[in-house]
Amino acid sequence: MIRVTRRGALAGALAVPTVAGLAHWRWRHGERSVLLHDPALEAGRRFAAAGEQRGGEVRAIEGDRVRFAKGLLAERPALIAGVSRHADFILIEDVAREARYRSAATVYGRVGQCAGHECSPGWQSLGRLASAAGQGWVEALAEFAVKPGAAGGAMLGSVAPGRSDAGLVLGWVLAPLR
Repeated sequence: MIRVTRRGALAGALAVPTVAGLAHWRWRHGERSVLLHDPALEAGRRFAAAGEQRGGEVRAIEGDRVRFAKGLLAERPALIAGVSRHADFILIEDVAREARYRSAATVYGRVGQCAGHECSPGWQSLGRLASAAGQGWVEALAEFAVKPGAAGGAMLGSVAPGRSDAGLVLGWVLAPLR
């Protein structure tokens, strides 16, 4: 007999829509994802550490944001995920739009936890995953970004909360237009 916990069932249900579209995503866009973070934010450092632990390509958002974004987008990654302040996201998203990328998901973090999200069609499971992860939303986003489709809840409830950043912290995902 297999024992199933509520957390395990929730994690599996959250992962199904993402896993279903993964083969098509990889065929169309490749497998390379890049994780961006603001090193001045505690949430950004947690995101970077979680991404590095999972073998992701992690970069700090530094210098002129427009030049930084143009250099990154010239490499045409299949997925760009980040944790930053709202102002950095707006600048990077604007450059990404010109490079034919779109905002797929935005997760709002307040007081160290996921407080809401906006997701494009087909990306709602990421919002549900971040919400279910609670204070571990940053780590759940990193897990998703490194291994889209494989993130199913290993992080749910397993992360000790850290110090909260003052103000609004955003988690976000940019994807190429189809």
